[in-house]
Amino acid sequence: MTTIVFAAHPDDETIGCGGTVAKLSKEEEVISVIFSLGQSWPPWKEKSKVISIRTKEARKASRILGIKKQYSLDLRDMKILHDFDEYKKKELKNIFKKHSPDKVFYHSEFDGHPDHLAVNSILKDFLKQINYQGKEFKYEINLWNWFKYNPYYIFDITDTFERKMRAIKVFKSQWVWVKPLEYIMRAKA
Repeated sequence: MTTIVFAAHPDDETIGCGGTVAKLSKEEEVISVIFSLGQSWPPWKEKSKVISIRTKEARKASRILGIKKQYSLDLRDMKILHDFDEYKKKELKNIFKKHSPDKVFYHSEFDGHPDHLAVNSILKDFLKQINYQGKEFKYEINLWNWFKYNPYYIFDITDTFERKMRAIKVFKSQWVWVKPLEYIMRAKA
């Protein structure tokens, strides 16, 4: 069994569904596909350095969560919908063909970040086009919309919650966003 987790940015799968990823990785192969390397944050650093830092952080967090393989589509931050073309669609098809996922996770349509909404839109269209028959799950990054938190499915991550939190702390370059989320996630747990 295989699960593919789609994320707009390198930290999104960890923040949005990291506990579930850690839980699933004990029983099956978990793959992640990152659309953008998030090169726009932090804005005071050179983009190439940001990409290098965020890539290293993502690899380390993936190891903690048990993600077996990580793909990057290398789209520009805040330009995901614009940059997603037929070539990138073919890359996605090849990933699906290679891994044949039983489950996919991607951003919710209720997530307020433009890149997260772009990934949601792309995945909804793509999964429909390929007539995907597996299970679809959506996750939210609660910083954007945490007052409207209304899950349609809840995984019990009691045994993997601390692993998720350990993986989140790897994203030191994103401390401005990650620290408030840590408190929100602990309160909701």
